[in-house]
Amino acid sequence: MKAKPTPPPPTRKSQPATRGEIDQAIKTLTHEDTERIEQAALNRIDRIRRAANRRSHEDLIQEALTRILDGTRHWYKDRVSFTKCLIGAIWSIASEWAGHRERNKELPEYAWLESDLSRTDEEGKTVSPFDGLQEPALNAEEELIHVEREAENKALVEKIEAAFAHDEKASILLMGFQDGMDGPTIRAEFGMSEKEFRTTMRRIQRGVRKMMGQHHGR
Repeated sequence: MKAKPTPPPPTRKSQPATRGEIDQAIKTLTHEDTERIEQAALNRIDRIRRAANRRSHEDLIQEALTRILDGTRHWYKDRVSFTKCLIGAIWSIASEWAGHRERNKELPEYAWLESDLSRTDEEGKTVSPFDGLQEPALNAEEELIHVEREAENKALVEKIEAAFAHDEKASILLMGFQDGMDGPTIRAEFGMSEKEFRTTMRRIQRGVRKMMGQHHGR
């Protein structure tokens, strides 16, 4: 009688890093790491603009660190480096802020920037810092079409980002694509498996198709 094959040992479940491991990772960040983290935060603040609500890139980094330290967000050191984990948290939080503004545009907290920075021109008209500046080569008709198209695309992008604001993996993919990254680069950068990537992509595609239909009245 043949002996039964020995079953493989159970796969050890990955554990979040301890507070001590996180503190050590912060202490050992290199100059290159800190520059990369800072640039990621600057890019996110520039991307979400008014949704930052007076918060700086330093505030964004601090919020990301706080969430990792208090356990709101976990770092799995056997999957991804601390730097990549922190950048992922920065992207996710920026997406949350953008989503909050999209859902609450009329709140006074989002009205300060335009009113504070608006100025009066020589004709006594109020000029907003967010009034779009067009290329001088465009004629009046082309300019109007360009403005309408840009406004429509921007509104749709904001809705898509807001819809996935609380979906961490989807937010990372969306922001990565906006920054010109491809799928393999995003996966490598944030320690995402191929299965996670494909599942998240399908989730995004379903949501975007639905929103596109609503956007165009279908």
